[in-house]
Amino acid sequence: MDPLVVATFAVVALLEIAIPLALGYWIVRRFGVPWRVFGLGALFFIAVQIVHTPLVLVTQGPLYRSLLPLGTTTTLAVIALYLGLLAGLFEEIGRYLVYRYYFQRRDIPLTRETGLQFGAGWGGVESIIVALLVLSSMLSYILLTGDGGIIPLPDDPAVAAQVEALKGLTPLDILPGLAERMMTITLHIAWSLMVLAAVVYDRKALIALAVLWHATVDAAAVFLVQTQGVIVTEAVIFVFAVLGLVYILMQWRRMGERAAS
Repeated sequence: MDPLVVATFAVVALLEIAIPLALGYWIVRRFGVPWRVFGLGALFFIAVQIVHTPLVLVTQGPLYRSLLPLGTTTTLAVIALYLGLLAGLFEEIGRYLVYRYYFQRRDIPLTRETGLQFGAGWGGVESIIVALLVLSSMLSYILLTGDGGIIPLPDDPAVAAQVEALKGLTPLDILPGLAERMMTITLHIAWSLMVLAAVVYDRKALIALAVLWHATVDAAAVFLVQTQGVIVTEAVIFVFAVLGLVYILMQWRRMGERAAS
């Protein structure tokens, strides 16, 4: 067991929790948007996943088996597109319904500041959930790679291979996950502002654009991590995140100008 790997697990998990909460706090202090909006973003992300995740679990396996005769690469590409489209449809339409019906009925203002905080909560709770999974992975690493073995393991070659893979982990294998969370939060804020603009300005095309953008990012991540590895995948997500940041700045200025006029 490498103590540096354990420390990296812990630091990454801590930052994946602390950074979105710090962002939410900054929005509260800077723009006066209450924590309630951050919490609603987190709550509705979870609500969407309660429906989305079981659908993925039920359909992914049969779809994969039915596509296998087409070849591994084609199967992976179709699965990636399918998973990306599901994520885009559920999350972006979910955002639209929350803005269109829940926020308006409760007189929550549909401003750019609200979209910023809502997106921070939506992406933030995903980051926190991932952080809990990182802590679980850290615990598994400690238990399975500790000197002499902390827990007894079955005499199984597959289990032995998994333990050896864990022993080969380095901090550089763990750190990209933190960068990915920060990039994903940026994208969730961009999509939240895009769907907000669709509601405020009655531009339904922006909902379709948000769905397609989201689907493209998720599909690319699923396909590339299996075919090109983590570094290439994170580089592509970084490009999408930069585009997301550019969109946030553009939409922020545009919505501010329209509100002023």
